[in-house]
Amino acid sequence: MSGRLRVSPFSLKESLECGQFFRYTKIIDTYLVQSSDRIFSLHQKRAFLFYDGVEEPFLIHFFRLNEDLDSILKEIDRDPMTHRAIEKYRGLRLIRQDPWECLLSFLCSSAKAIPHIRSIIEGLCKSCGKKIFYGEHLGYGFPEPHDVGAPFQLESVRAGFRTNYLAKAGQCIDRDQLLALKDLSYRDARKRLLGLSGVGKKIADCVLLYSLDFLEAFPIDTWIRKGLQKTYFGGRRVGEKRMEEFVSNHFGPYAGYAQLYLYHYWRNHPI
Repeated sequence: MSGRLRVSPFSLKESLECGQFFRYTKIIDTYLVQSSDRIFSLHQKRAFLFYDGVEEPFLIHFFRLNEDLDSILKEIDRDPMTHRAIEKYRGLRLIRQDPWECLLSFLCSSAKAIPHIRSIIEGLCKSCGKKIFYGEHLGYGFPEPHDVGAPFQLESVRAGFRTNYLAKAGQCIDRDQLLALKDLSYRDARKRLLGLSGVGKKIADCVLLYSLDFLEAFPIDTWIRKGLQKTYFGGRRVGEKRMEEFVSNHFGPYAGYAQLYLYHYWRNHPI
């Protein structure tokens, strides 16, 4: 379960560090990545991805390496700002996450910076997950729905008001039900997620985009809203409905990729 994989265009660093995924540790130029009950190591040297502890088909699926990224980027490259983001971070790819892990991860994300989100998720895994090893490295698998306890059992996670959301999630939906959302339209799948405790439009769109292959989903948070208003609306505040209509019409079926590039660019180069 080790080897190398030719990957181009692909940036391991940007794909992991852009804010779409939280369970990794960087050691010099190597990343220890945790997904569900796996721990594996990755490092990239030019057009090759070197891996250990994981199967190549999983990596192709996880990083969507079988997608024609150049064609997708050409499709969303519709204005100077998006072009700038693409040129800066070409190779940034969407990660296809486990939907259950993705849902709980973004429930942890509400009103938190990325280091705090990662800390809460790590606490949740330590509290409810199983121990797993990669060599001498000890990690914890992501808890299954039936492993997530009642709110009082999650006190050590220190998730604050998010604790009730985490506890209720496993009572309301499981992985199979999340995967079944793929059979629905984007609007219907989003509506189903919005019925879950603690899930607003941003979290719903994150789950749809990062784990359920709805590439038209476009999560809108503070960074994105501010960037869209300043770049495309002359700095004016606009309503949520108008903003969503603009995104859909302007970026098309791969709007989620545009969001990923713009979000990463605006976080690193505030406007």
